[in-house]
Amino acid sequence: MEEMRKGPWTEQEDVHLVLYVNLYGDRRWDFIAKVSGLKRTGKSCRLRWVNYLHPGLKHGKMSSYEERRVLELHNKWGNRVQTILAYELVNL
Repeated sequence: MEEMRKGPWTEQEDVHLVLYVNLYGDRRWDFIAKVSGLKRTGKSCRLRWVNYLHPGLKHGKMSSYEERRVLELHNKWGNRVQTILAYELVNL
């Protein structure tokens, strides 16, 4: 069995992962990990995509509106994240 790579991702690995996600979509992570030759697990590929590489991911600080909105919804529902997300999706 081939040794899985651990540790920080390289820029080359990021480019490779983006290419394969564009080819096969962002659902079949074990398949993408295998065919891409990255020597990373499907879970590692998924986490890298979701947390760092996804094109819709917003980088940087929250706006003052976003900060106020988070505090407002937290005051209303506490730590019930699913309730807050459902409320926000309905009221888009």
